[in-house]
Order: sequence, then C-alpha cells, then structure tokens
Amino acid sequence: MSDNSSRIYTCEQGAERLGNDVVKASTLARLARLGLVPHTRNGRKVGWTDAQLAGVVDYLSTQTDPAPDTRPEPQQSIRKPRTTPPLDPAPTSIRPLTTKRGSRYAAT
Repeated sequence: MSDNSSRIYTCEQGAERLGNDVVKASTLARLARLGLVPHTRNGRKVGWTDAQLAGVVDYLSTQTDPAPDTRPEPQQSIRKPRTTPPLDPAPTSIRPLTTKRGSRYAAT
C-alpha cells in the first residue's frame, strides 16, 4: 500500500506530475525561492506535496497580469557635477628621499 498524499516531489518531479507544458520546474523553483506559494523544505532542498502542487496551479491561474511597476521615475540630479580641484604646482623645496639603515643591519 502506497499513500501518495504524503509523498514529497522535487521541482522536476512536480513539474512532470503537473505536466511540463503547464508548469516548468524552473517556475516551481522560482515560486518557492520568492515564497509566493507554500512548499516544503528539507534543508536547501525544495519539495512539493500534491496539495501544494494544487496550490501552485491555483496561484498561477489567478495571476492574470504581472504586477504594475510602482517604482518612481528617475529624477534629474540637482547636484552640480563634480569638478577636480586645480593641481598645485610642484613645490621645489622638497629634498630627495634618503635611506637609513635600521639597527638590525648595523655593524656590531
């Protein structure tokens, strides 16, 4: 006796069970990743029961149009463009670098 009500399907198996022409495995994975429909997780693995697959079909059948884009239009910047400050002329009073041996290398 096998009871299919407690069986957990992977995304690929769930898509096959629903019919790959209806729902693809990538769609099931995306819906689970975004948390849009109830699903079962075992660690990082996503699983689907028959009831959850039916919920996916219900969810997808109620989605007619994608959500409208509610982002505001980009505004023109009111900041002034950044200008680089003029370079100072090279000072002439700088001495060249000299090396000084550390005490580690001093003759003992």
